[in-house]
Amino acid sequence: MRKIVIGAAAVATLLAAWFAPDQDGGVVGPAAATTREAAPPVPVTDVTPAGTPEELQIHPRVADDDMGNVFAKQSWAPEAPRKMMQEQAPQAQQTAAPSGPPALPFQFVGRFIDEGKTAWFLQIDGQNIVARPGEKVNDDYVLDSVNGGTMTFIYLPLHQKQTLVVGDTN
Repeated sequence: MRKIVIGAAAVATLLAAWFAPDQDGGVVGPAAATTREAAPPVPVTDVTPAGTPEELQIHPRVADDDMGNVFAKQSWAPEAPRKMMQEQAPQAQQTAAPSGPPALPFQFVGRFIDEGKTAWFLQIDGQNIVARPGEKVNDDYVLDSVNGGTMTFIYLPLHQKQTLVVGDTN
């Protein structure tokens, strides 16, 4: 059966090649060449109509300092004028001086009393910490005391006290 199919395909190919139209007198004739006169190019002198506002006019491209820098800062917010930023920079440096310890990084979770000793549960950066008065809580803080609903910490780099109000802990 396979030999018959291959033979029939070969015969069909030969017949198609035999009866194919010639290149000179084929069924479809070659496309006729037409000539059309080209219009002369229009010189471009000014593409901006008179009376157009300045921001809508076309300006030549100006090279930018960070052109080609794929890591340059990109934002949709308009950029502040450079003069104002240069004037504000010294003021920002003056106000950035450390005025005290940073805000406490702890959150109060709860307390536990075992054999008359109270342990306080704190959370910092998703970690649970057990603290008792007088113990170092992390690298920068020591739990100094707990009075009523207030926990007092000492910030070690500046030796300043900070308080954390936890409310009534019945």
